[in-house]
Amino acid sequence: MSGRAVTVSGISLSTAPLLAFTGTTAGAAQHAPRTERLSTAADGTQGDGASSAAVTTPNGRYSAFRSPATNLVPEEVTCPGTYSYIRELTTGEVTKIEQALSTPRLSADGRWAAYTDRGCRKINAFLSDLSTGTRIRVGALDGRDTASSPTVSEDGRYIAYRWLGHPEFPTRIDLYDRLTGTRETVSAGPQDSNRDTDRPSISGDGRRVGYQDNGTGDVWVADRVTGAQTEADDSTPSTVVQLSANGHVLALDSADGSSVRDLRAGRVRHFPGVRVLAVSPDGQRLLTRDADARLTLRGLRGARELPVGHGSATAGSVSAHGRSAVHSTEDADVVPDDTNGLYDVFQWRSR
Repeated sequence: MSGRAVTVSGISLSTAPLLAFTGTTAGAAQHAPRTERLSTAADGTQGDGASSAAVTTPNGRYSAFRSPATNLVPEEVTCPGTYSYIRELTTGEVTKIEQALSTPRLSADGRWAAYTDRGCRKINAFLSDLSTGTRIRVGALDGRDTASSPTVSEDGRYIAYRWLGHPEFPTRIDLYDRLTGTRETVSAGPQDSNRDTDRPSISGDGRRVGYQDNGTGDVWVADRVTGAQTEADDSTPSTVVQLSANGHVLALDSADGSSVRDLRAGRVRHFPGVRVLAVSPDGQRLLTRDADARLTLRGLRGARELPVGHGSATAGSVSAHGRSAVHSTEDADVVPDDTNGLYDVFQWRSR
């Protein structure tokens, strides 16, 4: 376990009150959807590099994204392309995380960030405490092994990740407990190098972890309390999109299109013609993308559809109850004065 400091700049999460973000717009505009550009400096300066792969916390207050931009924070950026950024939306302050090779996955309060970085020999998964600037190596204690694709529980205690050792062994899904410092394997399957497991997605309480078997195309959900392994696909080779934070809904993708399984009722709903990109924490709202890259927020139980924008999004991009969603696009007409000609990250809010 490593305790070396990770360089961050911008907000101090140890002193920032962790409150839900709410807008205060007067009149009828208060109830109209609105969009804000996130990939700018705190003073509004446009980024000089493209930004993408944004995620959000359940309350919509913090958003993390990747960017090679060099002007989002006042501090010097010495190695463009090796940084990720976190924006605090109530103040507009921007924090950079050095040597973060993937978009950080955030705890619900924005304090903990899990991401991939270079270890002493190979890629590894790390957890940073943004209130103190320290970080822990959560996976692959042996420097010859690799850990990637970390996903974090809402309290920042549990981190599920993909472990890869020697090529003769299959990849597996492990979980790290920050409080006890222990690790466990949550994926199951025969010890066959052709049966790699991949794409972990953890529930908010850390009890359930969704993952896929790359050899068979099966998708499973592991329950760490009961030890049960539940198959979630519908007999079609599938990939994991996202497990909802409440652990009740799993979104999948396949050659036949996207689908969503209600893990309690066992029902599967298919979404022909669109891809499901993300699920809200309560499992009731989905962010989808059609063939023309139109992003739409829709209710799993038939609630009205809301256009979000145009572009791309990733798992973890929808906040609680679908009140907001983050996405990236190169469209220059989303907000006024967008003249950098690059992909930017935006937050859409329902009201």
